[in-house]
Amino acid sequence: MSRIFVIAVAALMAWAPLSEASAQDRGRGRGPDREQSRERERERPSISAGEALSIARSRARGARFVGTMASGGGTYVFRFESPEGRIFDITVDARTGRAGGG
Repeated sequence: MSRIFVIAVAALMAWAPLSEASAQDRGRGRGPDREQSRERERERPSISAGEALSIARSRARGARFVGTMASGGGTYVFRFESPEGRIFDITVDARTGRAGGG
């Protein structure tokens, strides 16, 4: 009888952590991970690089597109050359589409 009792207790002890782990995998009880997921969702670009380039070109007013610069975070950076030869950058926020620089 005590052998069966020990086996039953051991089985219950093994089952409890597994059920908790599977509950976490379904997204329950993982508050900090959900917050990180929401932050990643907010950082995700809502406009494509092509759309951002179109916004930057409209802001550059006839300047020649030179290239794309490495950008950090959620911005696109485009380099232009004015007809006078001045080089300037226009940044476009990947989430909002707002352009800056020039």
